Amino acid sequence: MNEDLLTTENIESELSEIAKRNFVDVYFLNMKSSTPDVAIPRDNTVVMNPNFTTKVSPKYRLAHELSHVLYGDPDAQSVYYFSEYGKRGEERLAHRNAIHMLMSIEMPTSVNTFMEYYHVPSWLEKDVENIFMELNN
Repeated sequence: MNEDLLTTENIESELSEIAKRNFVDVYFLNMKSSTPDVAIPRDNTVVMNPNFTTKVSPKYRLAHELSHVLYGDPDAQSVYYFSEYGKRGEERLAHRNAIHMLMSIEMPTSVNTFMEYYHVPSWLEKDVENIFMELNN
């Protein structure tokens, strides 16, 4: 990704705008490092923990949690806790939608660039590749 075009601040600003346009409240609360970020779809709420210990970028995590609220099934689960290892159902959908959302904000120059910039778990590489190809057509 060309960081000259979009700074971290701008990516966060774009994600905040997406939340605002969709009436999603986003809170940043300093909690224990073991407490993950949370999405509560029925309340249109996301709670981000800046102290959460994970290699995954906070920007990616925010896009992931927003995806639960915007595109998920509020009846499937009342609360979602971020996990880079969640591979089934709603978690997989939130990962894919987060990738799509971030690539829509700024298209990366390559799959590897995206993976490295956002510290996306390696098991999602095929999804990143598929969305990259889809958006480049």
